[in-house]
Amino acid sequence: MNETEARIILGAYQPNVDDRSDAQIAEALRLTAADPALANWWEEEQAFDRAIAAQLKAIPPPFGLKTRILAQAGEETPQRRNGWRWAFAGAMAVATLLLLAQITDFWQKSQSGNLPHQYASEMASFIEIAPALAMESSNLDQIKNWLGQKHEKPMQIPAQLAALDPVGCRVLSFRGHDVTLICFYTEEKRLAHLFVVDRAALPNLKPGDKPIFSNQHGWMTATWAEGGDVYMIAMQGSRAEVEPLLPRA
Repeated sequence: MNETEARIILGAYQPNVDDRSDAQIAEALRLTAADPALANWWEEEQAFDRAIAAQLKAIPPPFGLKTRILAQAGEETPQRRNGWRWAFAGAMAVATLLLLAQITDFWQKSQSGNLPHQYASEMASFIEIAPALAMESSNLDQIKNWLGQKHEKPMQIPAQLAALDPVGCRVLSFRGHDVTLICFYTEEKRLAHLFVVDRAALPNLKPGDKPIFSNQHGWMTATWAEGGDVYMIAMQGSRAEVEPLLPRA
């Protein structure tokens, strides 16, 4: 199996529906684990699918659709059969077009709208379930060395986080930009996640601006720019619990 075939198989893969032990799916996932570029594509693909799924849940069915369909129900006669089918098909076509229009509008906004919000949402969706780390270590210097070997540029880790116990790290992707994720344990043994991405990915964030706080999927996030990077801390808790981990002015 080559990379193109793996992308096709994983592009059609449905979590909680398809069997990961299926030979083709398992082989595609094996290739993904061995190919960083394919792994980044797969992470973006899953993030997009989660975003679309969340949007679909929030979209109400077109007004009156259920009424129009039920109005056609009842005893079917030969004279009405074809008319019922055309009415049903027409109603479904209208529903599909409306749904596609809303999905397209959502995707366009996600591409050109509030990027910091989209960034926070996508990264938080990744850590909703404890993420698989590419490298695990309780030594921060070892984590930095591993990231350096992956050609990730050096970063300044906020002192409040650097004082905590690290867990490990991995590299994600956002709009074609590498995102470094380092996980830490707080003194209360709660996970605090630090995401770092090049500021070119979020050009509207300027150094010196106040952190942007938001609640994403039950995770409180704080995002700010410093130097040539954008930093984001995410942890379950309140804003008051996240603020002590931020750099002090």
